[in-house]
Amino acid sequence: MNSEKKQRINPLVILLLALISIAVETFSDDSISKIDPMDHLRGRRLSERARQLVSICNSMAEMGLSYEAARLLKSTSIYSSNKETSEEAKRILTSWRINELEINDVNADSIRKTIRKTLNRNRSALLDHKRVQTLLTAGRTSQAAKIIANAKQVELFGESKEAQLRILNELNLKQEVLNKAKDQNSLESLMSKSMEITKLNDISEFLRTAHPESGNAMRTLIRKVYPETAQMDSQRNRERDRYRSAFSRRLPENARPPAMRVQDDGERGRGREDGFSFFNNRSRQQNNNQTIEPLSIEKLIKIATELANFDYSMSISFLNLAKQSITDEVSRNKINKAIQSLTKNKKNKSLGQTKPFGAFLKPLQKKDKASQLFDSDEIFEYKITLSKKSIESLKKEPKIFVRATFEHKNIKLENVGVRLKGFLGSFRPFDGQNKNGFTVKFNAFKNGQRFKGLNKIQLNNAAQDSTFVREKLGYSLFREAGLPAPRVGHATVLINGAPFGLYVQVEASTEDFLKRWFDDASGDLYEGPTDITNWKNLDLDSDPKKAERGLLIGFAAAAFEAKEMNDLTPLKDWIDLGHFSRFMAMEILCDHWDGYLSPNNYRLYRNPSDRKFYFIPHGADQLFRNSSNSLFGSSRGRSVVVEAFRSTDEGELMIEEALHYLLSTIWAPEKIVAQVMHDYKRLKPYIIADVKRPYDLFEVEERLQDTIEYFAKTDRLKRWQLIALDNRELQDRLSRFNGRSRWGR
Repeated sequence: MNSEKKQRINPLVILLLALISIAVETFSDDSISKIDPMDHLRGRRLSERARQLVSICNSMAEMGLSYEAARLLKSTSIYSSNKETSEEAKRILTSWRINELEINDVNADSIRKTIRKTLNRNRSALLDHKRVQTLLTAGRTSQAAKIIANAKQVELFGESKEAQLRILNELNLKQEVLNKAKDQNSLESLMSKSMEITKLNDISEFLRTAHPESGNAMRTLIRKVYPETAQMDSQRNRERDRYRSAFSRRLPENARPPAMRVQDDGERGRGREDGFSFFNNRSRQQNNNQTIEPLSIEKLIKIATELANFDYSMSISFLNLAKQSITDEVSRNKINKAIQSLTKNKKNKSLGQTKPFGAFLKPLQKKDKASQLFDSDEIFEYKITLSKKSIESLKKEPKIFVRATFEHKNIKLENVGVRLKGFLGSFRPFDGQNKNGFTVKFNAFKNGQRFKGLNKIQLNNAAQDSTFVREKLGYSLFREAGLPAPRVGHATVLINGAPFGLYVQVEASTEDFLKRWFDDASGDLYEGPTDITNWKNLDLDSDPKKAERGLLIGFAAAAFEAKEMNDLTPLKDWIDLGHFSRFMAMEILCDHWDGYLSPNNYRLYRNPSDRKFYFIPHGADQLFRNSSNSLFGSSRGRSVVVEAFRSTDEGELMIEEALHYLLSTIWAPEKIVAQVMHDYKRLKPYIIADVKRPYDLFEVEERLQDTIEYFAKTDRLKRWQLIALDNRELQDRLSRFNGRSRWGR
């Protein structure tokens, strides 16, 4: 009996032992690998490799290799001989909230989910902080307070914590102060204070170049009224120094970016005046810690009075800041009287020109069938269906139209022409992965076929504009200035059912477009790149049988003659001088650096009615970037008509008058920023959902912030540059903004 029982038990025991053996073997495989460096890794080299292991783990987790990254960090935390590296690995594991989980294959899914959830939460909180920065740049304190109220509740660790502190430092906010603010009112007060400090710092930095005495005095007052800014400035300087030190050692002086040079271009023989030089670590620290003699009330009022000759609003900001810095009533009354005096004696600083000179064109028909595509806030959805043959053709010959089906709501158009668009910066091959730009020509294979009255539309992929708003805004400013420019809207696109994301929908420069602006649309329409001097190779977008290319030779010859004679008379028969000067001024204000100023992106139409050429902006997806360019545009432009204007007294005067007009009427920073925020608000959900966008949302916020800042900075600098035309000393100071000694010429 016992032997039978024994025989029955033996198989169970054997099975149990086998299971234990398998389990032990499995857990053995799950064990954390021991770090065992090769013999050649010793000392500093070993420490560097260990740090590299740790630093790559965040990237691994973001790429979906979070479990593998966790195993690597665990191994480093246990076996690394470098204590600092080991502690850093432990800190990251803690920040991922998996320090209490056993890291093995059994927990792999749980570890992946926990890390992904943590990273998403951290990224969302950081994006909210960046969004707050954007909102404050636009003056939206209430919205910023609501967002920061939630974002500050998230406790961040590691790199996320460092990024958060950098953003708060840029906002002139201390985290401990932010954490103490519990209700909406206190948060709004903090946001308003942050915005005010940022504004004052910006004015101070500008004035330290343009008007050093007031700029340095203002910096002193800021630190007196807001003592915390001195420490924050030091932190920002340390960040800059850390960035510079990583690169400056490897680059010769003349190859370094301006911010990394000890002395600026054109200033090698002498340091910058007063506070304008780029300090090294020691001199900057000494500058921050030095005792600055207090400024008397009389001195402050004198500085403000002198500043008012250049900029009334800045002088008032200066005096209001001075008033905050003092406590005795007598001195405050003196400042109040000074403010009243400046206000009473304020000269009419209008830039004078309030009426445009030259032809001011308006659309001949305000509304047409296509208006709803461009004038409404609706985001349209287009479905494009391509056959296998068409797809293969686009891969081989991307600029040749192929047959496609185009659908929008209940509209379905067959035999529509589709091709890829774009050049060096925006062209993408059709491989299913990239976000391509498309030109859709509705009558390419079927005569008379149209969509909303149009025979062609452009669908731009916004590869060079992560905000999706620059092109729409830029062209609208041109149109307001009486300059023909395309209309712009937005749409989402599906190719064979696959989402390709959000697109900038641009009205094509076709005969339809010309009919909206000119009485006669039968003239020649040319397209850059290259200048009119290359008349044989300029693309022609109109009937080649009727083209009169030879006229371009005469046009170019007239420009050369005008430059030689220092007289624009030879050009009067070819262009409307006032219209072109306004076109050029708008390209300068919008920083259309690759427009006709280059020359690169532009359209040129010869109007048969008056037999003159009219320039039309094109490819305006890189506007609003450099607010510090020179008054008359980039010096690298070699377009002959631009050079004729820049090289003649009459031409420069006309550009100045055009800038006066635009700054006095069209260029209204607050109004423009309101439009930017309105457009971005409706586009943001589509940008987030765009599966093919080549940039992350952090970059989108940064570019949006840069765009918002651009308008006020450009307005300020251009007004000062116009004032400086009669002030050589001021010209030299302002030229340092663009690194050239004389207006970029």
